[in-house]
Amino acid sequence: MGEMAAFPSADPNSIFITRPEFTEVRNDVKTLERQMVEVQTMQGTQQATLNEILSTVRRQGNLRSMVIAGFSGLGGGVAAGAVYLLHWLSQ
Repeated sequence: MGEMAAFPSADPNSIFITRPEFTEVRNDVKTLERQMVEVQTMQGTQQATLNEILSTVRRQGNLRSMVIAGFSGLGGGVAAGAVYLLHWLSQ
């Protein structure tokens, strides 16, 4: 009493839920599995892109390139601020 019936010839991993009320759960699991494959593929692609960018940055990692990139970003920020200021003054 209280013990589960053993399936001597059945592998425990081969027992599936086949009741109709679990159809929605099975469909959700299948959807999640498909989404996980898609996410893993996207992560792999992004990782390859990041590795490529990192190798390019390491090749160009001299001080002159860093200064040029820094002042380029600073110049863009100043330009954006000037446009915002002019727009604010014209209101």
